[in-house]
Amino acid sequence: MQQPGSIAMTDDLVAAFPHQLAGDVRAVLAVMPAARIAPVSPFSVYVGDEAVAIPYRIYQDELPDDVVRDLTGVQQAILHCLYSRHSDGLVRQRHLEQIASSDEPWAVPFVVQLAGE
Repeated sequence: MQQPGSIAMTDDLVAAFPHQLAGDVRAVLAVMPAARIAPVSPFSVYVGDEAVAIPYRIYQDELPDDVVRDLTGVQQAILHCLYSRHSDGLVRQRHLEQIASSDEPWAVPFVVQLAGE
């Protein structure tokens, strides 16, 4: 779960998605463990006509499967997008597999960025 001092990091990760998803992103972040390190080197892309800032890497530990199952479908997709930026390549791969076929326009930058790595 997020620590009280992590509001700036929460805002950084909310900025990785279009503004209409802010409530769902905050719901996901509320169940994610606190980060060991702040998100690193965000890169900006446009989703439609809105700029988002996707972190190059995040450092939260993964959630247990039962916690993930309790999230809505959109929230699960958001979680997989975020963990596709994880510092551990195996974690990135597991979560990329969950979003690679997503038709959500906001998931595309997460997939494309990994293809270039």
